[in-house]
Amino acid sequence: MSVIAANEGLIVELPALPDFTPDAAWGTAAREYLDATRELLFAEHQRGASGTSVVEAYTEAMDRMLRALFAAATELYAERFSRLEQRCALVAQGGYGRGELNPWSDIDLLFLCERSEGAFLETVAERIMYTLYDTRVQVGNAMRTARECVKLAALDFKVKTALLDARFLCGDRELYDEFAATMEKDVLKRGAERFFKEKMEESDERHAKYGDSVYLLEPEIKEGEGGLRDLHTAMWMAKVKFKTNKLDELVVKGVITERERDEIEAARDFLWRVRNGLHFVTRKHQDQLRFEYQDQLAEMLGFADRDGVRGIEAFMRAYYLAAACVNHFGEQIVDRCTPEPTPVGRWLGNLRRREIRPGVVIASGMLTVSGVELLERDPTNFLRLFADARNHQVELASGIRRLLRQHLDLIDDARRHSPEMARAFLDVLRLRHGVYDALLDMHRAGVLGAYLPEFGNLLCMVVRDLSHIYTVDQHTLRTILELERLRAGAYKEMVPLLTSVVREVERLDLVYLSLLLHDIGKGHGSHHSERGAKRIPEIAARLHLNEDEAEQVHFLVAAHLEMSGLARSRDIHDERIVVEFAKRVGSADNLKALYVLTFSDMRAVAPKVWNNWHDLLLGELYRRTLEVFERGFFDVVGHADRVRRVRERVLAAVAEER
Repeated sequence: MSVIAANEGLIVELPALPDFTPDAAWGTAAREYLDATRELLFAEHQRGASGTSVVEAYTEAMDRMLRALFAAATELYAERFSRLEQRCALVAQGGYGRGELNPWSDIDLLFLCERSEGAFLETVAERIMYTLYDTRVQVGNAMRTARECVKLAALDFKVKTALLDARFLCGDRELYDEFAATMEKDVLKRGAERFFKEKMEESDERHAKYGDSVYLLEPEIKEGEGGLRDLHTAMWMAKVKFKTNKLDELVVKGVITERERDEIEAARDFLWRVRNGLHFVTRKHQDQLRFEYQDQLAEMLGFADRDGVRGIEAFMRAYYLAAACVNHFGEQIVDRCTPEPTPVGRWLGNLRRREIRPGVVIASGMLTVSGVELLERDPTNFLRLFADARNHQVELASGIRRLLRQHLDLIDDARRHSPEMARAFLDVLRLRHGVYDALLDMHRAGVLGAYLPEFGNLLCMVVRDLSHIYTVDQHTLRTILELERLRAGAYKEMVPLLTSVVREVERLDLVYLSLLLHDIGKGHGSHHSERGAKRIPEIAARLHLNEDEAEQVHFLVAAHLEMSGLARSRDIHDERIVVEFAKRVGSADNLKALYVLTFSDMRAVAPKVWNNWHDLLLGELYRRTLEVFERGFFDVVGHADRVRRVRERVLAAVAEER
């Protein structure tokens, strides 16, 4: 698939501008011009044009048309009045101001004037707006003086945000330059901390509205987490903090590295290419990547079935990787824009500074490290740092994830087999609180996938299933979250029996491990439970689990769908069915672990998958199966063997301590 570089100029010769003469139908002419432009760009898009090049070309087409309209409207006014009585500049705001128009994007215009009233302003604005309405382009507009802009920006941060991206189009350049200087002096330098706070709150609300995850199976490409709006937010904050929203200038200022700039530019280009395709396919301003469009877009963007991986799955994985890159970049900029402590705060922070172990320090409520030598000297710190943060109830300091990602090569195969690394990893699973937070942080830093490559293979994996709303890796992590919530009593009103049972599970760390591994067989056809279970002995050996631990994890992975399947499809009041299920489970410990695992798995599929009916069926199956074990019908030999093995391990541990 050829890609036309964006920096080689416009990818196609744009259509000739309409002749906006006084007697012409301006609206019809403008609509035909934009339609012709879109058709040309759609052809280039299908030939492999980059997202950036299509965006730049469409933005240039809109610029040319608006400049022609402004000139024609000015001329029309001049024919009726002997002199111009007001200075005016046409300014692009928002996404249009950034020069980021996709084929059916909205545009936002500011008619910047010396006075907010007058025949000239009314004539020009009216002719331009009526023409744009006829093109069916959604247009936002305002008519303000520079003073009014400054006043509103100080009161309304949405106005301030729009003006951060202001760009001169045509008209009185001197008036615009005066406005830009006033904005720099009276707006950008004031209220920065409040602006940052409001933007972060706005992002949190937006993420919650659109699913609060990068990895939704039908993501919102603009407003969702990891979408283009996150990139916009980061650049708005950079503009206020560093006085630039240009990636190259952020490199020069040392805010980001050249590699990070290249990564975010590639991610942005891919998201633009997807959004361009979505607009072309739907012929409207459509930003949700629904199932009904994904196959068509995958084919359009050159993702074909290859090596057992479907084109649609490869396409969506590429989308999630780009969105994750945007998400990481946004977090990095937010960290850099967070106000530094005041001198008093720094002094108090130093007083609270404490070294919890060599090279690991907590200061001002953040965990930080001495440097890469800590990882080189003892790679278990790749894992221990996350347990440290949770145990001391602090966050990882800015830059730690970047440091870890840059040195993941230190986690080689030998270290994956190391007993010390295994202990450090299992210590994370044994945390009393924050297991999900620790694992999520590990995943985002790339550490979890590097240490446990079977989980790493699930990164951004898409399995088309209408019941699931997350990618496989995110679903897996959310099963951990659901189990942790159950353990904390968050669902005691909804599922009192499960809340009681989870407290009886002896080795919850093994259930966490089983949840991490329960879907590792996905991505290669049906029967993923059996395929995943076949890989457990190798993983158990690498983690230095004993025979009984390995046996339980193997069982839970192999059987993680059986309890829900049996409860929904068989007569659980049939004694023979229940006894056969009890034989398959093997012990009351396995039953309790499987019960809470099943709940966690179902809850993590989607918010409404678990319901009262499932609770009733699974609860009944659990009770009836537990009665079988309590009656002692079988497994006497198996139980005796387990007791013997436990006794031998205890004696060996005591002897080793002596």
